[in-house]
Amino acid sequence: MEYIISIFQGISDLGSTLMLPVMFTIIGLIIGCKFSKALKAGITVSIGLIGINLVMNLVYNNMEPVADILVSNFGLNLKYLDVGWAAVSAVAFSTLVGAFIIPYILALNIILITLKATRTINIDIWNYWHYALTGSFIHMATGNLILAFLGATVHFVASLVVADRTAKQVQEVMGIPGISIPQGYAAATVPHSVLVGKVFDLFSKNKDVTTADAEKVNRFKENEWVKTVTDPIYIGLIIGTAIALIVGYDLKSALTVGISMSALMYLLPRMAKVLMEGLLPISNAAKAFMTKRFKGQEFYIGMDSAVLLGHPTTITVGLVLMPIALLLAIILPGNAIIPLAGISSMQWDVAMATVIHKGKFWRTLVSGIIGTAMVLLISSYFGPYITQFALSGAISIPEGATGISAMTVNLFTFIPHILANIHIIGPVVLVALILGLALWNRAWLKKQTNLSTTEFIDADASSYTEK
Repeated sequence: MEYIISIFQGISDLGSTLMLPVMFTIIGLIIGCKFSKALKAGITVSIGLIGINLVMNLVYNNMEPVADILVSNFGLNLKYLDVGWAAVSAVAFSTLVGAFIIPYILALNIILITLKATRTINIDIWNYWHYALTGSFIHMATGNLILAFLGATVHFVASLVVADRTAKQVQEVMGIPGISIPQGYAAATVPHSVLVGKVFDLFSKNKDVTTADAEKVNRFKENEWVKTVTDPIYIGLIIGTAIALIVGYDLKSALTVGISMSALMYLLPRMAKVLMEGLLPISNAAKAFMTKRFKGQEFYIGMDSAVLLGHPTTITVGLVLMPIALLLAIILPGNAIIPLAGISSMQWDVAMATVIHKGKFWRTLVSGIIGTAMVLLISSYFGPYITQFALSGAISIPEGATGISAMTVNLFTFIPHILANIHIIGPVVLVALILGLALWNRAWLKKQTNLSTTEFIDADASSYTEK
């Protein structure tokens, strides 16, 4: 055991910039990539990480004093800046847990499919960072790698259960056969959305209110004013400048802060695309690896929740949630995060809610408000951990910075973390959750008929993002 731990520690000691090329080269070779492609994948991921570090330094040089004034002069305990999923995904992959998460999750997925505990083949390699982040939080809190991977496993298995049980709804609402959504964030929004639906069913006389009108939504989206205020660049400029003016900056200084926030909104997703570009050869090899081994079986292809974003209700509710999220950040007791990067991607928060509610606007909106409140509180809870990751070198922030977090952590991250920190009982409950969820899903799948086929085995998520 000590030998295994020393191997893990030796890889970790390389630092994220070197660790990622080494690990991705090894992983790529294992699943069938050519050496040159695997090596280039790892180097490309590291380049994306370095780019994110450069952007974070720029942002903190401008935003950290503003956050300090909000805390000290206004009594607002908004000490964490929301840097969004792009920065945190880089954090997740650059940790010790993140270095091994891809082969671990692939192996676990194969085992669960073989045992008929899931029908979902999760080829969405990029979004494995959600499971890595859950495990990394636990590793930071406990120092225990076994607990860390148990926590990541709970998140993954829970996501598969949600994916299997919502697959037919996803296919019906979006009109895309053969898919499911095991993405770690989207899956975590399903439990409260289901509860909202049940409450509405108790009181609603008309349970079949139709979806938002697609034509009206498209006209609304094309309105020049709407296009301006919902553009991530303008969101960064407006929010950054407004906050700086509120704390007493002059117009020139406030606009400088606003421009730096625009840089965050514009550059971070592009650096994340570099990371994703690096992962593409690994993802393609993993897809071929999995489908070859399960050829002829019936299963769902696990896709990114991006395939859901084109629904009119998702678009409409996402726009409405933008100002609501800012208001909640101010009035919600216990919140400590300033929403920024997450504001421009509120559609992701309700992508699965739209599916659960079959496009019903008010149900989806209520689910979105509840989900946003939960995410604000959970991201506030994890603020110290994400900041510590940054200070430890996973991503760079200047010394003395107030802190960072991201509105991407969720219930499936929070619950394993709480359990892992309960001595003795917690680890037992984690194991029980993994086994219980797997067996429960296996029993449920046995009862299902008309399961998905492999018709869309070669489907490309990008083909459906505008569906």
